[in-house]
Formats: sequence, C-alpha cells, structure tokens
Amino acid sequence: MSEKKSGGNPECTSSSHGKHLCYIVSQRLHVSEPQEYKALITSPRFKCQHCGRVANSRENLCEPIGL
Repeated sequence: MSEKKSGGNPECTSSSHGKHLCYIVSQRLHVSEPQEYKALITSPRFKCQHCGRVANSRENLCEPIGL
C-alpha cells in the first residue's frame, strides 16, 4: 500500500501516513484490496484517538492508544 501524504487525516504529520487506515480508506483501498484491509483490522489491539478506527498495529493509526 502506498506511502503518499494525501487523504485521511490532514493533521497527521507522520512520514508513514500512507499506512494509516484513514489514508487507506480515503483511497478506497478497503474496497479494491479487501483481504489486505481485513488483515490490518482483524483482532485489533489499538484505536485511533482521531478517527476511532481500530487496528492490529499502532503503525496503522494516526493517534493510537491501546485497547
């Protein structure tokens, strides 16, 4: 998945924003690559304080907190 800095949370300053779920969803990759998306969210351990999405890894969220 791409590492571009457009889409999703415009306030995110992370250089790896392209891995964040908000970016992935803004690019509709959850539709075009559903199996890859499901792998990121199955058995979530973290929640984004910005958008409320959950993910397995903190690297896929802008402002992660543990669940």
